[in-house]
Amino acid sequence: MPEISRRSALRWGTLATLVGLTACASMLGARTVVISKEELASKIAKPFPVTHRLMDLLDVKAQAPRLRFMPQENRVGTEFDLSASDLLFNRTYNGTIGVSFGLRFEPKDLTLRLTNVKVDQISLAGLPAAAQRYLTKLGAWIAEDQLRDYPVHHFKPEDLRSADRLGYEVGDIKVTDQGLEVHLNPKKS
Repeated sequence: MPEISRRSALRWGTLATLVGLTACASMLGARTVVISKEELASKIAKPFPVTHRLMDLLDVKAQAPRLRFMPQENRVGTEFDLSASDLLFNRTYNGTIGVSFGLRFEPKDLTLRLTNVKVDQISLAGLPAAAQRYLTKLGAWIAEDQLRDYPVHHFKPEDLRSADRLGYEVGDIKVTDQGLEVHLNPKKS
């Protein structure tokens, strides 16, 4: 018997659960789809490492983020290792950037997207204090602008069609210690 990956098993299990519901959604109440910490980390890490040039002065390279779930705030935190190469003086600075965000569902393309993106900290070792303050403000502005509404998970249309046929729609998204819980609520008549 072929071995089924955990991810495939989760998808098939979710689909089977949705399809297997035979009673009216309003009688059954809310349902939940779980996106594991590992699955979300894998999806967020896909485009990394990334390099971005800032005003022809710095080349900034960010590595794949480490995730931290903050259930008490219903947010996800990330920390990226980064290096900034100063093109004027040919120096390289290494450090980290911490970003946190909430999540929202976009029904037009069936995605979970970042919302309320906030840069929590930027730290580059060896950078003079004045430059550190400037880079922190500039980095916060760029990161918040570039990451706003960024898609981190895409539902398959067939998964949500099944839920729709059974009288469910995507509700709130809850951050837990294990990952994300996407609540499917009975549609309101």
